[in-house]
Amino acid sequence: MRHDSTNSFVFQVILFMNSFTAIDTALLSWFNHHYIPGSIPFLQFISSVTTYVSIAVVIMVFIFSFIRKQSLLRYYSLILAIVLIAVAVVSPVMKSLIYRERPFYTHQHIEKRSDGGESSFPSGHSMEAFALAVTLSLCFRRKSVTITAVTWALLVGYSRIALGVHYPSDVLAGMLIGGFLGWLILYIFKMANPSLRKKA
Repeated sequence: MRHDSTNSFVFQVILFMNSFTAIDTALLSWFNHHYIPGSIPFLQFISSVTTYVSIAVVIMVFIFSFIRKQSLLRYYSLILAIVLIAVAVVSPVMKSLIYRERPFYTHQHIEKRSDGGESSFPSGHSMEAFALAVTLSLCFRRKSVTITAVTWALLVGYSRIALGVHYPSDVLAGMLIGGFLGWLILYIFKMANPSLRKKA
């Protein structure tokens, strides 16, 4: 009986994974072939400037800390910089540990419209964009900042799928891991600095 139960469980897991993979691939195919005419250059631009935008945000917060003479903003710029460094370390490590071939290699009908490395999982672009979005949202707690940061992060994630270099699950994983990294690093800083807990 126990052996039969184990076999049944394994079968259900395999069935679920097959179904998940099929849905993942179907969503990728749809987004890869259904897009606003003329939008590909725009999506390629978003994908190519993701890291530059992230670095620019850190620099802008740092500069504004002197313009407004607020040491808290300098502290935020430090946190944001550490978040980006953490992403730069975690992303390649995860890609090497969990190797997943790029969709344009596995599925010939997927059109590759952007650069992509060897491993697909998770999406480094999405991880970076959402780590930054969550950190900015939690630091500044302003609706305008949150909407802008999250909208940018969603565009980055969408661009990676539409350009054919990531599965939707790659992007979703990047979103969750990046968001968690942003929250975790800010939480650690709050625990280390009680005054920050009152302001952020």
